[in-house]
Amino acid sequence: MAEVRLPKLGWVRLRLSRALGGPVRNATVSRDGTGWHISFGVHIGLGSALPNGKPGCGVDFGVAASAYVSTEHAPRVKPPGLTVNERKRLRTLEGRKARQVTYAKKRRKGRYSNRLRRTIAAIGKLKAREANRRLDFTHKLTTDLAKNHGFIGIEDLRVKNMTKSARGTVASPGTRVAQKSGLNRSVLDNCPDERRRQLEYKCSLYGSRLVVVPPFHTSQTCAACGAIDPRSREGCGRLFSCTQCGHEDDADHNASVEIEARARRTGGSVINSTRRHPAVPSPAHGRRRMREALPTTSG
Repeated sequence: MAEVRLPKLGWVRLRLSRALGGPVRNATVSRDGTGWHISFGVHIGLGSALPNGKPGCGVDFGVAASAYVSTEHAPRVKPPGLTVNERKRLRTLEGRKARQVTYAKKRRKGRYSNRLRRTIAAIGKLKAREANRRLDFTHKLTTDLAKNHGFIGIEDLRVKNMTKSARGTVASPGTRVAQKSGLNRSVLDNCPDERRRQLEYKCSLYGSRLVVVPPFHTSQTCAACGAIDPRSREGCGRLFSCTQCGHEDDADHNASVEIEARARRTGGSVINSTRRHPAVPSPAHGRRRMREALPTTSG
């Protein structure tokens, strides 16, 4: 056991999960369903590592195949966040919570009982366990990619646009809303944005480079001949069969090979992003607008 002195709280005992490895610069206290946590920001004095000289790869992040690396012959599949029994318990707790909330609204003027609070705490514990397992897989995946490859090519995915609701409006309701909602949950469960964030800082630590390529038609482009044809992947199935040269491969592996080829064409040295970054107005422009907004006085 160790102790840390926090402002306004004094000395607090904690269990160190690992050595700090440097002088502490800051500390963050947080709480989730499993309890209280404290994380330390330390100065380790490491800069960008030299290029490791290892071969590069392309990675296709998906749902059926969580991550398919172009240099591998099998996808990396994220294990379920909860076991079968844990999912059953979560459904039971959510049903119990719904009944207890309804009772609180009808009989207790919306005030939560201690039983309802215990139910909410049990749900939070399962949710936190699921999130921790998801984050553990993400860290292991990104560390392995950054450590064992010279560059990693990924798609510049617009996750916010990909996971928009299909509900529509009252005047124009959407179709297949439940199916789209389930797809959105699966996409977010694989957290592509978090993987990209981790790769951005881990690549510099292990001497590799992150290359972000445009995602257009990667799933419809043949990695062998370069032909683009939606018919090569009928019904968005798992098999890719080129209509031009007859090349057949797993659809996700074919996409990862195409991503690697696009990353190599960019030189593997810069991050190519198709995102539009808003321009920052110059100080002179801001001063001009301020002068225009000033009230005028008449003589």
